[in-house]
Amino acid sequence: MMPAYNAEKYIGQAIESVLGQSYADWELIIVDDGSTDCTAEIASRYFDPRIRLVHQANGGEASARNTALRIMRGEFLAFLDADDLFLPHHLKSGIEFLSRHDHLSGVYSDGYYMDHAENRLQTLSSRRRGPFEGDLFDEVVYASDVFGPPVCVLLRTDLIHEHSLKYDDNIVIGPDWDFFTQYAALAKFGYVDQKTCLYRLHTDNISITTSLEKRTLELAKCRINAIRMKNFGRCSVNVRTAVFYDLLVNLLIDFPERQIEITQWAEFLDLPQREQARLLRLMASKTIVHGRDQTHVWTWLERARQVNPSDWRAIILWHIFRIHPGLLSAALKIKEYREFDPRTIPPFADMNLSRNR
Repeated sequence: MMPAYNAEKYIGQAIESVLGQSYADWELIIVDDGSTDCTAEIASRYFDPRIRLVHQANGGEASARNTALRIMRGEFLAFLDADDLFLPHHLKSGIEFLSRHDHLSGVYSDGYYMDHAENRLQTLSSRRRGPFEGDLFDEVVYASDVFGPPVCVLLRTDLIHEHSLKYDDNIVIGPDWDFFTQYAALAKFGYVDQKTCLYRLHTDNISITTSLEKRTLELAKCRINAIRMKNFGRCSVNVRTAVFYDLLVNLLIDFPERQIEITQWAEFLDLPQREQARLLRLMASKTIVHGRDQTHVWTWLERARQVNPSDWRAIILWHIFRIHPGLLSAALKIKEYREFDPRTIPPFADMNLSRNR
């Protein structure tokens, strides 16, 4: 599948990388998602019968991917955004691997990040955990850095059809992570230790151009969807706690009413009491330092003390906040000043993309 929106600069190269595959039995579904540039015109110049160009009104990435899911006919599904590239052996290596491993439904490989001029910057594997094989549900739920960009992934389509899997139209950033989480709940994965694809970084990438606040709220949607999955309860305590930490302490810090609601969910109450108390305490601490609304800090500290009376940190915070809230705020700010928060740094900020301008 190739969702495309205003991709005139790169889509020709992306299509050529499919035409250049050593595996020839493929179908390329290009979904022009209401482009206003020459994307559709460029794609229509390719008369190969294996290429299908579909037009739709602009609905976003998830909508375009769902259109491709509805009409695809192949046994396997590969992902190629209109600004990325397959290396010549990408499809062949993935399909041969799955053909030899009938018990696996997905496979992923390594590749390179590249800039606008196709200069290779870093390997995909340099920015992700693993590699992992087998049941990856815990790992995918924990964080999105198992696969990285979807261009490196190949899936069997039978599970998609059988379980009516689709992308969440409400997620603008991270619909791939959400989709792979759904798939990982049903499937086992393998890994091919080969560089088979190129993921392009440029200053128009949505992950780079989107504001920190918007990106944060979109990732919160992914977290909430994962928590609401029936398989979430099978994850380890460490994974479930990490998910709630990211959601409650990092992503929803400025949305206290939503935080309160989520801490009443059965999935939160299923955590060990020590972890519930720790999360409530950390919510309070983070809110004291960064939150716009501190109305609920006292309630969270009190609840943390009640849930786990042995949490001495919560007890200390409760006493200091009761006596001198300003002192506690100053102390916490000093502590946080020494800590590094990666969420305040834009994605791929360490890579020099200035040449793309």
